[in-house]
Amino acid sequence: MNKLLPVFIKLENKKVLVVGGGNVALEKLQHLKDTGCALTVISKEFKSETANLLSSIKDTKIETREVNVSDLDGFDLVYSATNDRQTNRDLVEYAKQKKIWINCADDPSLCDFYSSAYFDRGPIRVAVSTQGGFAGLAGTIRTILEEVLPKDHDQELENLLEIRNLTKSKLGDPEKRKAALKFLLGEFKEKYLSTDTKS
Repeated sequence: MNKLLPVFIKLENKKVLVVGGGNVALEKLQHLKDTGCALTVISKEFKSETANLLSSIKDTKIETREVNVSDLDGFDLVYSATNDRQTNRDLVEYAKQKKIWINCADDPSLCDFYSSAYFDRGPIRVAVSTQGGFAGLAGTIRTILEEVLPKDHDQELENLLEIRNLTKSKLGDPEKRKAALKFLLGEFKEKYLSTDTKS
């Protein structure tokens, strides 16, 4: 099996379509809501939680109707999240023909990309994937990693990023910069990540 390339995609102003209004669509929308994408959602019906989330996402286009395969035209990314297996297959087939990347919720083997279990710590985003094999395992690993990284030190992590940018502009010698950053990271690890720390 070929390995997947882990990437983080900029979706700002990209046209993204989610087909479905149930639990799976809700999960996808929670991942998409802060990306700045141009979001369209098509479904015959929406569960209340999905409708509530959609009402909070600015400029989302919502269409309450059956989907047609031609609806995929012009989109950069598609999530097929209906509870109708044949509809999902039809959308995948059309997307492949049109070279549109699609995520098929009920069959990982048909996906061009997978969602990941992730969390944020200040400027850091940590994502875990089982390449579509076992979402529950990815979620469990994410929970373990959340415990490893400090929860209450987002500002310190932001400060480290700012210091890194300052050293890049102030320290011309790459070796001096590397040594300074290594020292700072060591101090951060000792203070916040050491198993002996009481903080």
